[in-house]
Amino acid sequence: MDPVLTYASLACLAVLMGLGALDKLRHFSLFEAAVGAYRLLPEALVRPFSVLFVAAEALSTPLLLWPASRSLGAVLALCVLLVATSGIVLNLLRGRRDVDCGCSGLGESSGGLSWWLVARNAVLAALALVSGDWASDGARELVWVDGLTFFGTTLALLGLYYAANQLIESHLKFQKMQNS
Repeated sequence: MDPVLTYASLACLAVLMGLGALDKLRHFSLFEAAVGAYRLLPEALVRPFSVLFVAAEALSTPLLLWPASRSLGAVLALCVLLVATSGIVLNLLRGRRDVDCGCSGLGESSGGLSWWLVARNAVLAALALVSGDWASDGARELVWVDGLTFFGTTLALLGLYYAANQLIESHLKFQKMQNS
């Protein structure tokens, strides 16, 4: 894969993991409540799990950005995404949609869980897969214009993520409003 796309994927994933961890740290009690609302863990394990989850998410950010640990950061980010997505899928299969996903925006009201969140997380998992060192074997040399392409691609990916997130949240809230 072209190194510009690899680096843009890396930067996008690092920003999203870092901002997600910061939001969870800032609103830790709300995140802990969201984890408990999933009803997948005994009450005694909710806090330790919440701490470890946020730590893993936060740690993935510098690991993704440091070239020597990029693969480890990608694997850690992938694990965080798989754990979060598994919780969403299990609750959706149990018919539990009125659960705050605990993803981000913890200080705001949530639209709940949906298969759109699973699809969003699958796209983020794909970014993690293309961000590791294994994705850049035989990469070409970078030239000055690649810097512009990198910044533009990274900003475009982040913009698409936040636009999709807003559409998902609005759709879920609209569905709730119609069903009320």
